[in-house]
Amino acid sequence: MNKNPHKQWVDILQQEKGKVTQNAKTGMHLPQKSYTFIFDTLNNKLQFINTDFTTVTGYSTQEMTTELYLQNMHPEDLEGFFEKELRVQDFTNDLRDHKVFRYKFEYCYRMRKADGTYFTLLQEYQALEVNKEGYWSKSIVRHTMLNNDNDSYDETHFKIYDKEQGVYLDLDNKFNLTKREHEIIQLIKDGLTSKEISNTLNLSTNTIQTHRKNILNKTQTHSFIELITKLNVFK
Repeated sequence: MNKNPHKQWVDILQQEKGKVTQNAKTGMHLPQKSYTFIFDTLNNKLQFINTDFTTVTGYSTQEMTTELYLQNMHPEDLEGFFEKELRVQDFTNDLRDHKVFRYKFEYCYRMRKADGTYFTLLQEYQALEVNKEGYWSKSIVRHTMLNNDNDSYDETHFKIYDKEQGVYLDLDNKFNLTKREHEIIQLIKDGLTSKEISNTLNLSTNTIQTHRKNILNKTQTHSFIELITKLNVFK
């Protein structure tokens, strides 16, 4: 390679087609509906906010703090916001090191723009960094504007996405598993064999095998490793 590496890199960057689009040439701009920021969870600080934040909200990135951010959240959504954050915290408290990078969390709430109007947003975030003790220290957060119709706001929206499995976890027992089936899943999670489970529950091994088959059929899974991931019954 005879070409200067830096010159070659600059040449590659200059070929980026996204720099000048036809819309930009004609002065036409599509409405911006999302922005991203980095949140320092240990110091409760917005460490970086991209400039799309100003386009969407009307606030400058320099003036936005966590205190001002909470002040601009719809008053009726604050309680739900804190409740969902506690659900995320409850889920992640026992996750250490690389495990925390596996999941993405999402829920909705309403925010006030600088002009006083509200918009509904979808908040999606995941771990960006862990500290030396292995705990979540920084988040990468993406906000997407959904609509301007507050009547369609879904305060119950809350999902956890498993990026490794490519599925959303079943947080609300959507598969209608019975108490006994959940009990058996927990014992499988604890490493017990069907024989050991039958002794623990005073049931026959055949009954346990039938329960196992029914559980997999209900959840449309092929193994209990896949099932446990879906149901979020592991630490």
